[in-house]
Amino acid sequence: MPARDAMRDRGRTRLRRLFGAPAKASRAARLGHWLGMRAILVAPEQVGLREGLRSAIAVGVMMGLATAWGRPLMAWSAFAAFWTCLVDPGGPRRPRLRAMVLFGIVGTVLAGLMSCVAGMGLAVAFPMLATVTFLCGLARGHGAAATQVGVLAAIVGVVAVCYPMAPSGALMLAGLFALGAGWALAICVLAWPVDPYAPARRATAALLREEAGMAYDLLDRAGAGPAQPATARVGAYRRAIRARIERTRGMVGTIGAEEGGSPVRRALSAGIEAGDRIFVALIAMEHDRAAAHGSGRPADRRALRRIVAAIVRTRQQVLRVDPDHVRMRRLAVSLRRQARTVDGVAAQALAVCGDALQELADAWERAAEAVAGAPDGGGRTPAGPSHASGSPPGPWWRRIVLPHAARHAARLSVAVVVAYGLTILLGLPYAYWATMAVVVVMQPQAATTGPRMVERMLGSVAGGIMAAILGASLPMAATLLLIFPLAAATIALRSVNYTLFVLFLTPLFVLVTDLGSPGHGWGVALARAVDNVLGSVVGLLGCLVLWPERTVATFPGRLAEAVGANMRYLALVADPAVSDTARIDAARRDAGVASTAAEIARQRLRLEGLRRSAQLDLAADLLLALRQVAGMASVAWLERMSGQARPDGDRAAAYAAIGAAMAARLRGKGPAGPPVDGTDLPSDIAHLVRAADAYAVSGAPAVRDSGKRV
Repeated sequence: MPARDAMRDRGRTRLRRLFGAPAKASRAARLGHWLGMRAILVAPEQVGLREGLRSAIAVGVMMGLATAWGRPLMAWSAFAAFWTCLVDPGGPRRPRLRAMVLFGIVGTVLAGLMSCVAGMGLAVAFPMLATVTFLCGLARGHGAAATQVGVLAAIVGVVAVCYPMAPSGALMLAGLFALGAGWALAICVLAWPVDPYAPARRATAALLREEAGMAYDLLDRAGAGPAQPATARVGAYRRAIRARIERTRGMVGTIGAEEGGSPVRRALSAGIEAGDRIFVALIAMEHDRAAAHGSGRPADRRALRRIVAAIVRTRQQVLRVDPDHVRMRRLAVSLRRQARTVDGVAAQALAVCGDALQELADAWERAAEAVAGAPDGGGRTPAGPSHASGSPPGPWWRRIVLPHAARHAARLSVAVVVAYGLTILLGLPYAYWATMAVVVVMQPQAATTGPRMVERMLGSVAGGIMAAILGASLPMAATLLLIFPLAAATIALRSVNYTLFVLFLTPLFVLVTDLGSPGHGWGVALARAVDNVLGSVVGLLGCLVLWPERTVATFPGRLAEAVGANMRYLALVADPAVSDTARIDAARRDAGVASTAAEIARQRLRLEGLRRSAQLDLAADLLLALRQVAGMASVAWLERMSGQARPDGDRAAAYAAIGAAMAARLRGKGPAGPPVDGTDLPSDIAHLVRAADAYAVSGAPAVRDSGKRV
């Protein structure tokens, strides 16, 4: 036995080294899960080194010319270069070029216009600032790329209004902005292009890494004796993986949306779907392990090790521009062959993983053939534009601005004017720091504005301290050299975490600004930090007070949605009349998204002062029961796909009725008492019925009666 245990440990060690990550969740991974529960994104895989280096060149060259020619106002060229790099949406060249050119034109106009009107006095500056901010805020109704252009254009306006000049000076400012934007455009699009799909590949690889971590955890617990609950850890993995699946799917749907027929884009989507199928297999194996109430069988552990190895090799191929579909097909065949050597859920999980990798290999092969046969080598097909990103067809002037975008634009406009007025009233220098904070912090919902405010303040304070230390200890020539690494770090980390982005953005902006208006020391850093905190607080208050956009779902409503979605998924799996795999896949995604939303909502309520509420403890039991039902549904789906279980129409109807009754009960619209008699139900369903009834009977005084919305 000791020799067998040592051999098993050596095997796990080789897998860990091959994958480059520990079996158990590291502290960094646990921190990422904890932050993700609080709507704070951390994506270390999205470090963009090449994007950072080209941004550093664009900004550094402009600052070098400004210093060499003795033209401090050329700092605006550096601003324009940096913002143009920041507005780059990624993806194919055409949409990138359009977004960056549009920003360059709008930014040039706003730089000159706002500087000119500021020179005419506050009576003109205030209404113009409100109008410009409102118009920029309307861009939120036209997709992610337009939103980024609108936000950065608004930043140009709020910064330029703090540079009052005569018309001739404002015209010069606009020209300097155009120079910097044109230079950055040439660097980013023409001279130094990057792989447009690299972020999506990295995101898919990160998804597979999370799934490997979940499989490692299952493997360790399978060899550690009797099953332990480990509910928090299991929930963290499920939330993290489901969030990554949906975020990566949205990323692929956004970048290159006009290249709807692109085989590369279809291949990326196939990678996400393969990850989704592997996730189902892992959930089923976890549920089977928990239901066994004992240590996992040797066959189950072997199956998990093979799944881990398959995920490792798939992740390696996903990161490549030209993945090896032949090797992936061999791996799929191997998994299906190994599935015939075991039985039970392990066999079904191996078969599902093998089928998922086979479909992925087919998609990669079709993509390689299409790219090789395309006239321009870019993989385009005559399928025409796609609107998978959610933007309506036609030119922008035919698009109808959504009402919520107009409300957000009005709210943003008022908040910016209030922050600008407060800086003048209080005599605070560097007013643009406060107004910039409002623009970047305010989101349509207060639930997302709050975390963004905290991240902004933390990054600004830390970055201000860094800038003060650098400015006080280094000569101007040395600080000029620091602009290069700061610009590189800022752009490289922009998709990793917002706090890190602001941490490096703050000293970069300070050093560039100080070229035109030198000012160093702790007093200057404190003034800028105060402005940032003021603007962040105004932005949050604006979301809470000015036409707040509340979702219709209270926390019990979130629970009801999660219960209904999971029971619908289970009912579809059991329904013989439903043979559409895509429909069941969509139901499974809806169930995962709804459960994740309810868990995040519960965590937010704990942070908002209801941490010790017995009501939220009952909600935790209900959410745990939902995870068990999701596992049960995944096992049933695998058994149905393998032909080992027959669908049952009566049971499907009963599941649908139970789900509808429990959802109504949680919303306060159902009768008192359990919705059904649970004596003949599977134990997981009976547990869910009891947990939902316990929550509903308690009356939810701490949550429902408070009208708390999430």
